[in-house]
Amino acid sequence: MVFGLSVSGLLEPEPAPVKVTLASKPDEPATGPASPHQLPAGADAEAVAAGDALFKANCAQCHAINEVVVGPALAGLSRRRPISWITAWVKNSSKMVAHGDEYAVKIFNQYQKQQMPSFQLSDQEIKAIVAYIESRSYQVSASGATGVAAL
Repeated sequence: MVFGLSVSGLLEPEPAPVKVTLASKPDEPATGPASPHQLPAGADAEAVAAGDALFKANCAQCHAINEVVVGPALAGLSRRRPISWITAWVKNSSKMVAHGDEYAVKIFNQYQKQQMPSFQLSDQEIKAIVAYIESRSYQVSASGATGVAAL
């Protein structure tokens, strides 16, 4: 059993991965259980695995996929911001806030003006982290979970 820190600060068991099977045609309903590690169509398994390791080493101290920690929950991140914005933010969020990027300033203010540190990650490493986040977001979306904070 894996334990994680909840928003309330209590240790709670992490929910088991969601099992889903996608329909082979858009109008066809999903059926039957699938691997709990099934990735969304088009996801690169190697990038997701690399992103998992990078996320745990660089992001997990302040972020979770589905819960607010120090910073916002990251589920659905690439649906809210383009990869070019995410890359610039990860590399130097302070610069984006200082230059008045509207969304950057909003996030900065929303999280008690807590500055996200700059990371010396390559564009490819950031894309791998986003692929991992999206693979986990997909698993949550398939379960019908809601209430994720926005970045």
